[in-house]
Amino acid sequence: MWLFGGAAVFAVAAVAVGRVTARLASDPSRAIYDVGQSVEFVAAALPNDVTAELSYDDVTTILRLFHDYLHERGVATTAGEDGSVDGPMVVDPAEGVVQVLRRAALADVHYRRSDVEAVVDAQMEYFAAIGVVGEPVDEPDDLE
Repeated sequence: MWLFGGAAVFAVAAVAVGRVTARLASDPSRAIYDVGQSVEFVAAALPNDVTAELSYDDVTTILRLFHDYLHERGVATTAGEDGSVDGPMVVDPAEGVVQVLRRAALADVHYRRSDVEAVVDAQMEYFAAIGVVGEPVDEPDDLE
């Protein structure tokens, strides 16, 4: 009798695990942005003339400001937000650079444009490395 009960418990558990596994397999995977890992990646990718000007704190600030820009554009989400989108989203890194410089200036912090461009370019490489960006497009018409 206890053998029959054990088999019934196993069957119920197997069905439950199978359902959850199937649901998770059909959900798109989500990349998790790790600030520390990103700063390390970006700092290692920066040219020497940029690392001579920017500290790790500067790089972190620029990355946070760029992430704020991505969040405003609806591309990045924070924990608990629904990140589902209906189609491809296009973000112009050059526009992000402008927003970073503008926001930094509001806090009376000033970076060279070329330094911010280098950080944003390295950040886009990091995004490609963790699989959160697709191929660059020349014009928005490429999406049609």
